[in-house]
Amino acid sequence: KDTYTKSTCIPNELAARKASLEASANHEWVKARQANDFAAFAPALQDCFDCAKEIAELQRGDNTDVSLYSQMLDQFEMGMASSRIDELFEKVQSTLVPFIAQIRASENAPSLNALSGKFNIDAQKDACQKIVTAIGFDEGHGRIDVSVHPFTMSLSGADVRITSRFSDDEWYQGLMGTIHEGGHAMYEQNLGDSELSLDSALSMGVHESQSLFWERHIGKSRAFYEWAQPILVEAFNTDDNKFEYSAEELYAAVNAVDFNNLIRVEADELTYPLHVILRYNIERDVVAGKLDVADIPARWNADMKSLLDIDVPDDTTGCLQDIHWSCLAIGYFPTYLLGSMMAAQLAHYCKVAIPDMDDKIKAGEFDEIRNWLTERVHTHGKRYKSLDDLLLAEVGEELNPQYFLDYLKEKYVPLYKVE
Repeated sequence: KDTYTKSTCIPNELAARKASLEASANHEWVKARQANDFAAFAPALQDCFDCAKEIAELQRGDNTDVSLYSQMLDQFEMGMASSRIDELFEKVQSTLVPFIAQIRASENAPSLNALSGKFNIDAQKDACQKIVTAIGFDEGHGRIDVSVHPFTMSLSGADVRITSRFSDDEWYQGLMGTIHEGGHAMYEQNLGDSELSLDSALSMGVHESQSLFWERHIGKSRAFYEWAQPILVEAFNTDDNKFEYSAEELYAAVNAVDFNNLIRVEADELTYPLHVILRYNIERDVVAGKLDVADIPARWNADMKSLLDIDVPDDTTGCLQDIHWSCLAIGYFPTYLLGSMMAAQLAHYCKVAIPDMDDKIKAGEFDEIRNWLTERVHTHGKRYKSLDDLLLAEVGEELNPQYFLDYLKEKYVPLYKVE
């Protein structure tokens, strides 16, 4: 009913204007990004924010206790108000800014040698297919292909397709992209089989938690490389490219931090949360009238410096890097970090339920882990009103960022040998 009301309250004229704006603003964004010219995109971006606010006002109706930005968030993360996200993100930011500075100061960065070389594309695809089907992607009800950017497409629970991308000079991004999309796909494959909205994914944050559970808490774990190392060596070790790295060397390399990275989609899991928080704060303040669109570049650059100690050289690698705002997806960014936090919380409780979880991963036995996720998350679809409600009912508490922060510290303190 809520979805129906949100759709029907928008007049045809506004819906048509929104569709037209999405097309034209995206075109202006592409041109501005190529030309490194934010000012050229600013008028279209202002229109995007104005149109999104107009829609949010209609969807909010007379309930002015809900902020416009909370209403925008609701289309991507229902039941999660901006005040709740402020509380969660403040905890993450206040912890990670000094912790990242501490890790940056370490002189014990892992070697990256295991990540580079010459890697046959077909060998990468075969290894990734072997791994993603082992963790639970059902090829009998889907398929794996190659694309410029990895994505998951669900036509139904019986036909879920994933793609990944591969480079012949490194293997890690292809593997992580495949596992990430495999996590999304397994969620879709294990939802209820009716055509009702009730049997669809609860929210973008919950969806992201499923991909990140498998990518990070499985695919970036030490136990995973105990199992996957022989698969990778068989795929990549050739006369022309010696690939004889140990499981520990692979684990260390894939978890190394790039402290100078400007691009969100290329960020490691330690610095990524601050990329999301930066965008969240900016769009929240624009919607609230506290920040002018014209001032976004200056705010962006200042926040990159204060949060990550990175100087932004231009707008193309700064505030013009993401497509979201040009598509009126205002309120989407925070779902990435909500998903990260939920994944860590689920991983904690999964280990409580399956005490020998690491041993199972080392042995390549993933069924019990996947079945636990299906029981706790997948089968419920949209039966809960929010991510918080789902977690409260299924693991006993609402979203708690401490699990995520503990996970990062427990990984990076020993990896970088800091006190």
